Amino acid sequence: MLFKAVVAVLMIIAGLAAIIWVANWPFSTLWEKDLTAEQRRINAAHNRRHHRGVARILLPGLAVIFGFASVSILSGPKSDSFAAVVMGVCSAVCAGIFGALIKKGGRRRSSPRR
Repeated sequence: MLFKAVVAVLMIIAGLAAIIWVANWPFSTLWEKDLTAEQRRINAAHNRRHHRGVARILLPGLAVIFGFASVSILSGPKSDSFAAVVMGVCSAVCAGIFGALIKKGGRRRSSPRR
């Protein structure tokens, strides 16, 4: 049971790392050295615009999925409390990061004076 929980958490971490890597494309890849200065600037501006939007879509979805997984693991015929707690913690972390992003995004001012 512990092995399954550890494998599940490692798969989640690998999935999030893959999402971050794709979101930073083409930076931190083999193709980065082939970019011109103008292409780097365009890609960096594009990544900055879309990272927050992608995170606002994915994080609540992941929090809900982890929450459902936690409840289903705990209430199933072969309940594993450790795995349920791990999934619950992952859900809470995703919800916390989402809340921090929303709070940080709310501080922006439309006025250029401040």
